[in-house]
Amino acid sequence: MIKRNRFTTFDSSRRLFLQKGILGLSAYSFAGATQIADENNFCEIHRKTITIPRLPDEFKGFTIGMMSDIHSSIFMNKDDMNEYVAAMNRLETDLIVVTGDFVNSQTDEVYPFAEAFSNLKSPNGVYGCLGNHDYFAKDVERVAKEVDGCGVKLLRNDAVKIQKGNSFFNLVGVDDIGRNTDPKDYMTRALAFAKNVQPKIMLCHKPYFFQEAKDLGIDLTLSGHTHGGQIVFGLIDRTPIALAALFSKYISGLYTIDQSHLYVNNGIGFTGLPIRINCPPELTVITLA
Repeated sequence: MIKRNRFTTFDSSRRLFLQKGILGLSAYSFAGATQIADENNFCEIHRKTITIPRLPDEFKGFTIGMMSDIHSSIFMNKDDMNEYVAAMNRLETDLIVVTGDFVNSQTDEVYPFAEAFSNLKSPNGVYGCLGNHDYFAKDVERVAKEVDGCGVKLLRNDAVKIQKGNSFFNLVGVDDIGRNTDPKDYMTRALAFAKNVQPKIMLCHKPYFFQEAKDLGIDLTLSGHTHGGQIVFGLIDRTPIALAALFSKYISGLYTIDQSHLYVNNGIGFTGLPIRINCPPELTVITLA
């Protein structure tokens, strides 16, 4: 267990028993791998290099800091969020993205979020997309307004160009895709703002729609939502044994179909019980190649 304010690079040896697919874990095993929302919170820094076809030379080595699933609430207060913001700032990435669930379920939870995340800084800006918990709040438009106003520029079925000199890539963002929404509808609307041959990186809160993103020519999709399982009992072929696995085969980390990639961030907050087992909060640094 690592004390709050001390962040660590991911070390796969810490969870060797998961890699070996051990299903029967003793109470003693869980005692050392459980995180509760208290002074013993910790976070891992995951670093990934992802190859994107047609990436302009100017963007080779470009870094994207990724955060997700903040869930501002009594279990993720302003002081907690300030520490995660400071940790991300220390990583000094070229761009920062936050892939949704800024609040847990109440509209007013956005205010401490906005105060903390107004300090999040990056040379090429901070961008985000809405998550399903942002829609659980009674006034999602007020949530969106405060998030946008604090400096996390929301992409709501649209796109922007991230520019270096005369070169750029497209950063695309879609609203949370609900049960009665065709994911390709949102994605197509967003891609209408990116009608060019340059690479396309998409923010999409739920990772369920990777195949649709790939079919539409998205080079890299960045998602959260699953919390990496949050309570994980083991791994089978890198799939976490967790409730989230009932809903998606994309739970945590990097996935690839042909030349299209998906990265699923474990998030930093909690949903349901304020506890994580074998699934620490995560900040991600993605290096483009």
